[in-house]
Amino acid sequence: MAQLGNERRVYIVTGTTTKTYTWLAGEQSNSFNRTAEAIEVSDKSTEWAQFITGKKGATAEITVYTDDTSNGPQYNMIKALHNGSQVRVFIGVLSGSTASEGDVFTAVVTAISDTNDNGSVASRSISLTATGAVTHYPTI
Repeated sequence: MAQLGNERRVYIVTGTTTKTYTWLAGEQSNSFNRTAEAIEVSDKSTEWAQFITGKKGATAEITVYTDDTSNGPQYNMIKALHNGSQVRVFIGVLSGSTASEGDVFTAVVTAISDTNDNGSVASRSISLTATGAVTHYPTI
């Protein structure tokens, strides 16, 4: 079933037993990219190249209206970049307070870029790279 882009949101996940999902307020857009390396396993008897799946990875790009609220989600992303710490992220749809459709992963913040055009609302782009496995909901 098709979804509107604004239904799939970016949330910071905190807690282990009871998870809390905090929306990255001011979110304009997000993209989530999954990848898998292709390892060639061809031999001389094959005319066409053959491959198996290698290491998997994921990256996310998020654009938000700038919100520098102390200890807010954007502030915590900046803090994670400066401290070299990881963040837990969910990109998808919540059903109440539970992940129903989307992907959850631990990530390092690899870039934050602020744009402050004269006469426009200040915006911020955040780049994430997953570290470790990505979990998809509903479970595959």
